[in-house]
Amino acid sequence: MQIYFLTLAYYVFTILILLLDEYRLQLGFMFKLKHYLIVKKKMRLFFFISGIVLCLLNLFFPMYPGPVLAGDLFPALVCFFIALYFIRYAREDRKTYLRISDKNCAFALICFSLIHFFFPNLVLF
Repeated sequence: MQIYFLTLAYYVFTILILLLDEYRLQLGFMFKLKHYLIVKKKMRLFFFISGIVLCLLNLFFPMYPGPVLAGDLFPALVCFFIALYFIRYAREDRKTYLRISDKNCAFALICFSLIHFFFPNLVLF
């Protein structure tokens, strides 16, 4: 159950970082954290390692309705791609990684999270 909430917190943090450029006035409290992500390599490494750990935990310890063998495969893959995003965060070419904007990535992550975590039985079909 703790993996479930840690994964949600990781997703919410990523969504806030992704939406920061678009909604500067509403998310002003995130500016300092974004600055630290750009400047400090240790912080990016921390979020990269935590994403990989969450990826592995989601694979090996799935939430109840999930299958035992594959685990929570989609949340694990999303955690892996978010971890890659954080390790490449300070580079100038980070927006060309997926070739879509940060805002679109954030809204896709919101939709995925809502469907997968709030309606877990729909994912099984």
